[in-house]
Amino acid sequence: MRVRINQTDLYLDVVGSQLDLAGDHLRPRPTLVALHGGPGFDHGYLRPGLDPVAADAQVIYVDLRGQGRSGRPPVETCTLEQMADDVAGLCELLGIDHPVVFGHSAGGFVALHLAIRHPGLPGGLILSDTAPTLAPLPDADPPPSLADRAGPDAVAVAARLFAGDVSPATFEAFGRQVGPFYAAPGHLDVPARLLALSSFQADVASHFFGALAPAYDVRARLGEITVPTLVLVGRYDWVCPPAASHAIADGIAGAELVELADAGHFAFAEEPARFQGAVRTFLSRLDPTASQPPASALR
Repeated sequence: MRVRINQTDLYLDVVGSQLDLAGDHLRPRPTLVALHGGPGFDHGYLRPGLDPVAADAQVIYVDLRGQGRSGRPPVETCTLEQMADDVAGLCELLGIDHPVVFGHSAGGFVALHLAIRHPGLPGGLILSDTAPTLAPLPDADPPPSLADRAGPDAVAVAARLFAGDVSPATFEAFGRQVGPFYAAPGHLDVPARLLALSSFQADVASHFFGALAPAYDVRARLGEITVPTLVLVGRYDWVCPPAASHAIADGIAGAELVELADAGHFAFAEEPARFQGAVRTFLSRLDPTASQPPASALR
């Protein structure tokens, strides 16, 4: 379905009910709003890893502005801040007061902006393989680099794409030479299988990597986030490495950090059992009534 938010259309899909039938009463469950990465992809690649979470929560997938099945506003409006405001507007429209916000990769950038710009909105954060900045961070035990695993040709292709070159030739070479190494050594087939479920919007990616990425840095504001937070990262993630997740967990008071030893950038699909177990435990500690629509929204 699509809804109109901030002069554009956002596509969303829902898996799982918000209320469970438990004998003679209805029992509320948490609502989880899932934000995809890229920027440029859509929510499709999240489905294999997150659909099972619907056993414990209602999962609302969102295609962020300019991407997937959502509208195509001017690409200059496709900023992390505006995407965060869009998600806040969507939650207001749906009457969800305190959802758990899940963000993977660049979706985590949006989730962090949402928590900072709309501090009363999230009831919790789940941040998977993401970062508070794209600047290099000190790391005493870094994961194997792309150069270590794939060689200099792959590094050159990655450098072109991350500099904003998302031409068809570069994108094809990236998928072939770099894409498999987003995963841990035992899961090199995972990235292609996941990304086949998503479209790619090159102009949004080019705008982000060419114009916005150098300025992305929320480290100084992490202390403003006070909601329960779960941070997950794959040990082999060189894109948003463990040091970045450590920086998030150190910056948000009380945040829990889980490092998955046999995963890369797609931890939710590479180690699904451990990922889902950590998410299930986290959700069980939250008050599910916090994400219910207010009574006024039901009249």
